[in-house]
Amino acid sequence: MKTLLSKCLALLLMICLLLTSCNGGGSSSPLAGGGIDGTGIMSAGVVTAIGSIEVNGTEFDTTNASVIVNGVEVGIGDEFVEANLRVGQVVSVEGRILEDGRVVADRVIYSSNVSGPVTSVSGIEIDPDTNESKKTIAVLGQTVVVNFITIFEGTSFNDIAEDDVVEVSGYRNFDGSIRGTFIEKTGTFVGGSIVEVTGIVMNLNEFLETFEINGLIVNYSRIANDLPEGLLTENAFVEVLGTLDTPGGVMTADEIEPGDELEGEDGNEFEIMGFVTEIISAGDIIKFKVGNQEVHANSDPDIVEYVDGEPGDIAEGKKLEAEGVFEGGILFAEEIEFWEPDQIEVEGVVDVVDFVDGFPEFTFEERENQLFVTSEEIGTEFEDIEKEDIAPGLPLEVKGVPQDLEQSEVFADKVSFEEE
Repeated sequence: MKTLLSKCLALLLMICLLLTSCNGGGSSSPLAGGGIDGTGIMSAGVVTAIGSIEVNGTEFDTTNASVIVNGVEVGIGDEFVEANLRVGQVVSVEGRILEDGRVVADRVIYSSNVSGPVTSVSGIEIDPDTNESKKTIAVLGQTVVVNFITIFEGTSFNDIAEDDVVEVSGYRNFDGSIRGTFIEKTGTFVGGSIVEVTGIVMNLNEFLETFEINGLIVNYSRIANDLPEGLLTENAFVEVLGTLDTPGGVMTADEIEPGDELEGEDGNEFEIMGFVTEIISAGDIIKFKVGNQEVHANSDPDIVEYVDGEPGDIAEGKKLEAEGVFEGGILFAEEIEFWEPDQIEVEGVVDVVDFVDGFPEFTFEERENQLFVTSEEIGTEFEDIEKEDIAPGLPLEVKGVPQDLEQSEVFADKVSFEEE
């Protein structure tokens, strides 16, 4: 896949050449979308590396980035990124691509989906969509799906239990469930604990001063007179902080704020990963939401590049990555890449390779404990490279599905050559 960064760099080069020719090689004019400081870029997705930070395949320099965690600015710079953020968390990054090609973050924003006690844990199930093992847990009335791509801290896939207080980060699906990508156990529940949840307001009752977020009832009577007018409406996206006396009880709200939204400038490049939560309208222009972000995509594949799918595959519950331009709060897509729910993407340089029945099995440098398996049975697709040519030293990108909790074996659905 051609990355958003490479597209932006090509655009920057073209603009710089145009400016040079227009100005006769003299002083340059400001670049579109970012002034003299660079072209704006926004990215929303799972953190795949810390130090600076990597999201959706783009590495951001966080030297001077403001780090905002659950609505509070905790500090500026790399040390606050490393102290407060984790691989697996879903974040939003707002930044710029400089003329020298560096991508710098101005703000990194993280908000957990839900933080509170686990009230139920299912046994191991087989996910009908992926045929992979999963568990379903309930946290503050929110259904959370955990599986082999979920990263755990302080607990594990096998050990998570009722009354554990956990912080959950992940992708919201169309049915209100959360595909957990990061779960941290922070303690054990006691009455009166502070809890937090983000979601869509449902069944608002202004007489009782209650509403629901999926299976959780929230009572806001304590702060009803202090809420800004228009904040609480049916289908509003909100973040609620409050207390809970019993694990399955009513949450008493102490603070209610609008859920985090990206606040980029028009013309910014934008990339987002997640599940389609709503189809607004279909036709020549497909209008839909990924999480809470509205996306518009032309159904003509000559206008929008569709990777590993086609326009008709855009549907509620489908996981995809959309890249394009931000205008008026809407992402106008230039590329749509489709993903299976449990697929991961890993880049690296081939270290050790072995061939089994003519298909390569290989590891990456610095990932010697993670084996990538290709085969006819898996249906591995090789892009820009022949399978026979895979050898030590080659830079590759693998899109595949982990087969165990340690992600020590990944069945590769797609192997691509990546120019360094």
